[in-house]
Amino acid sequence: MRFHHTSFTVSDVAATERFFIEHLGMIRLGGGRYDFDYIRSTVSFPDAVLLISVLSFPGNDTNDVLELIQYEQPVGEPVDTATNRPGAAHLCFETQDIHADHARLAAAGVRFKSAPNEVQVGINRGAWSVYFNGPDNIALELFQPLKTTIIL
Repeated sequence: MRFHHTSFTVSDVAATERFFIEHLGMIRLGGGRYDFDYIRSTVSFPDAVLLISVLSFPGNDTNDVLELIQYEQPVGEPVDTATNRPGAAHLCFETQDIHADHARLAAAGVRFKSAPNEVQVGINRGAWSVYFNGPDNIALELFQPLKTTIIL
């Protein structure tokens, strides 16, 4: 087994797609309006119609895929995406310069939980991370791994 994709249900698939493309450099691989019996059966809503966008990064293989789904029918209510709630999720993006990306995104109006923090313990000690919210308060994270120097 391996991961195939990560998915978030959103209220406006076009606006959310723009956020990930404009702010995080993703590209659209595909998607569209899904008004099919197999979708209705899969999601277990007999009247389901979904608007879907499938995104990735340029040059990535198909295992690094983000799927955005808007339920055109039936429309659901927003959920509390606070990261301390059981069942909540977040998506982490690796960056090589967390401070520059934090400044760029903050200047564009992205809401961060804090400034970037240096990881103090564990296997990622010396790395940096920061949480922020995307559209529909989707919990997101920037992560800069510890830079190591190989001496030959």
